[in-house]
Amino acid sequence: KSVVSDDDASQRERLTEQLTRGILECLVCCDRVRQHDPVWSCTNCYHVLHLKCIKKWAKSSKAETGWRCPACQNVTSKIPYEYHCFCGKVRDPEWNRMDAAHTCGQVCGRSRTDRRPDCAHRCTLLCHPGPCPPCAAQVNRNCGCGKKLQLVKCGSDQPLLCGAVCGRELNCGIHHCTNNCHTGNCLECQKKVIQECHCRKVTREVLCTQESSASKYFCCDGLCEKKLLCGNHLCSLKCHPGPCPDCEFSPDKVTHCPCGKMSLADKQIRSSCLDSIPTCEQKCMKRLQCGQPSDPHSCQMDCHIGPCPVCPLTTMVKCRCGNMDREIACQDLTAKADDARCEKRCTKKRSCGKHKCNQLCCIDKDHVCPVPCNHQLSCGQHRCEETCHRGHCPPCWRTSFDELYCECGASVMYPPIPCGTRRPECSKPCSRTHSCEHPTLHNCHSQAVCPPCTVLTQKYCYVVHTVITHIISNFTAPCHQTELSCGLPCNVNLPCGRHRCILPCHKGQCIKEGQTCTQPCTTPRSLCGHNCSAPCHDGACLDTPCKEMASVKVTCECGHRSMSRACSDNAKEYQRIATSLLASKMADMQLGHSVDIRDLLGNPSARKLSLKTLDCTEECRLIERNRRLAIGLQIRNPDLSSKLTPRYSEFMRQWAKKDPHFCNMVHDKLTELVQLAKQSKQKSRSYSFDSMNRDKRHFIHEYCEHFGCESVAYDQEPKRNVVATAARDKAWLPSMSLLEVIQRESGQRKIPKPVISST
Repeated sequence: KSVVSDDDASQRERLTEQLTRGILECLVCCDRVRQHDPVWSCTNCYHVLHLKCIKKWAKSSKAETGWRCPACQNVTSKIPYEYHCFCGKVRDPEWNRMDAAHTCGQVCGRSRTDRRPDCAHRCTLLCHPGPCPPCAAQVNRNCGCGKKLQLVKCGSDQPLLCGAVCGRELNCGIHHCTNNCHTGNCLECQKKVIQECHCRKVTREVLCTQESSASKYFCCDGLCEKKLLCGNHLCSLKCHPGPCPDCEFSPDKVTHCPCGKMSLADKQIRSSCLDSIPTCEQKCMKRLQCGQPSDPHSCQMDCHIGPCPVCPLTTMVKCRCGNMDREIACQDLTAKADDARCEKRCTKKRSCGKHKCNQLCCIDKDHVCPVPCNHQLSCGQHRCEETCHRGHCPPCWRTSFDELYCECGASVMYPPIPCGTRRPECSKPCSRTHSCEHPTLHNCHSQAVCPPCTVLTQKYCYVVHTVITHIISNFTAPCHQTELSCGLPCNVNLPCGRHRCILPCHKGQCIKEGQTCTQPCTTPRSLCGHNCSAPCHDGACLDTPCKEMASVKVTCECGHRSMSRACSDNAKEYQRIATSLLASKMADMQLGHSVDIRDLLGNPSARKLSLKTLDCTEECRLIERNRRLAIGLQIRNPDLSSKLTPRYSEFMRQWAKKDPHFCNMVHDKLTELVQLAKQSKQKSRSYSFDSMNRDKRHFIHEYCEHFGCESVAYDQEPKRNVVATAARDKAWLPSMSLLEVIQRESGQRKIPKPVISST
C-alpha cells in the first residue's frame, strides 16, 4: 500500500525547491544533494537520495526479499544502477536552470494506479519530484450497492452511498444483504440452517452457506444400523449417503464355502441369509500374516467360518539393523518378518555431538539431531531457531532499519543496526528530571534508573545526636541517603526508667511493642557487692547465687593449674576453709593462746586471695620432673616435654648457613606465635608471613613441624605466602634453634645459664 503525505502539493513543492537550490540532505551520507549529482527517488515515500549512496545502502542491507528504503523501510527487489529523471523517460538528464533539477522538462505521464487502481488517466504536470496530484477528470461511478450512478472526480476518495438498502446477494446465494448502501463486500450470511445426518440419528445447526444450503444431510461418523433388504441384519457401515448395500450373507452373495474351494451355486443348499454356510472337508489354506514374504504361512485348519486361528509355527525374523536374527513364535510376531524392529537402542552421538541417537533398531548413517537448539543468542533477546548443532550459535539475523539514539538524542547510530546493539555512548550530562536540585554528575545513559546523587549534604541522624555534614567521625551523608546512623550509642531512656538504650543509633523505637527491658540489673548485692545481673525487674532483687566470675583464682599446690570460679562457688569454698580455720583457732583459744581472726572477717572476693584447692595432675608431676632434669642438665627451657635436641634436615641446615638472618627471623616469629597461643584464651593463633619464593616457603613449612604448628600456603604466584597456626594444646618450643645447632656443630658451643625456680 502506498504511503503518501496528507498534503501532496506541499511535499512536491518542498522537494522541488530544495532540489533546485541544492539544500536537500541525503539520509545516508548526510551531505547535500546538488543539482548535478545522480539521484534516486523512492516510489513509496518519494524521498530523494544520492544514487551512489543508495547503491552502498542496498548492498549492505540486502535480505532475501530485497533491500529496505532508509526513509520508509519499503522493500525493493532490484538495486538501482542507472540515473533517470523522476518520470523515467530520460536517462542521465542534464540540469537546465529553466526546469527543476533532475527533471526532463516533459509531461510527467505517470500512471496513478498506485493511488486508485481504476484510474486510467495519467499525470498532466511536467516532470516533477514527489507524488502526482489526484486525478481531476470527471467520471461516472456507481454507488456502493450499484443502484445509482453519479458524476464525480476520478481521484476522489469519498465513498458514494445512496442511502437505500443494499439488497446484494450474500455468500450463500439465497439471502440478500439488509444493510444500507455500503462500500466493499457484504457480510457473510448469519442465518442458521438445520441439517440431519444420513442415518437420521443426529441433527445440527450451521451457518447458511452455499455448501450447507445445497445439502440438508451430513455424515455423523456413527454406524448406520439401518435394516438391510433381507430384513434380518443391520448395516455395519458408517453413516453414509444413498441406499445400504445388500446383505453379505444372502445366497446370491455367498457362492462358495469359506475357504473358496467348493462352489455352492449348483447345490441349492441355502435359501435364506439366516442359513448356515456349509464347509468343505479340505484344508483352509488361507494366507496368514506370518512367515517370510517369499514363503508365507497358510492356515492348516479345516475349512471354517470366521477368521483363521493363531498360527502355531515359528518365523525366522531378522531386524533391519542386523542385531536380531532368531526364530519367533508367530503368535508373538507384531510386524512382518522383513520389517521387524529389535529393542536395541543406538548409542552413537548425533550430529550435534551432545545427544545420543537413542533410537530403536537404528539404520541411519548421519544421525541428525532433531532437538531444537533454543540457546540464547548474543543479542540477549532471541533464541537460536536451528536444530542442535556444533560450535557457537550464529548471530541474530534480525536487523533494525531505524536510527538508534541515545537517551537525550544527541548521539545517533544509523541503520542497519544488528539486533542487541546497545544505545550509542553520549558524553553529555544526563538530561532527565532528578529529585534533587544538585548539578548532574553522571553522563547520559540508557539505564531505567539514574545513579543516586552523591553530593554530600547536611543531614541529621536518627536520634539527632549530631548533624552529619561533609565528613564527621568517618561518616558520609550523600544526598540520596535519607536514613542515617551516626554509630554512637542511642542512649535514650528506656520505659523501665533505670536503663538507657545501648544499641547503635537506630530507627524507630528502642523496644518493640510487647517487649520489656532485658538489660542486667545494676543494684549491688549486700553480701559480695557485685551487681544483681538479673534481667531488669521491678521490686527487690531475688536472693539468687551470684554468677560473677570472682577475681580470686583457684590453683593447685604447684601453681601450674589455675582457674576462676563464680562468686557463689568461691564463697562456699572460702566458708569451708574459714570454718576449718575457725575451728583450729578456737582450739588455740581453749589452750589459752591469743588468736588473730582478721583473716576470717570481710569479703573473700575483695581480698586477692589464692585458694589452692585444685588437685595436681600427671602433667604437673611431669613438668616438675622436667624442671628438675633441666636444672641438672643446664637446659634453657625447663618446661620442655619433647626431645632434648631436634633433628633438622639437611635442607634447613644449608639455609642456616646461606641466610642466617632469615632463619633467625622465622624462629623468632614462630616463638612469639607459640607463646601468644599459650597465653591466649583462644584455642589457636595464626601468623601470616610475607610473600616469598618456593624455597623459603618450604623452609617455613619444615620449621613449623619443629614447633608443632600447622602451615598452609595461600594465593597464586608471585604473591603466594605461608600462614602458620599454633594450637594452644599442641604447639611447643624446640629446645634448640636451628642456628644454635649449627653453632654447636661448628665448635661454637655456648652453655646456657640454668633457670632455677624460686621455689
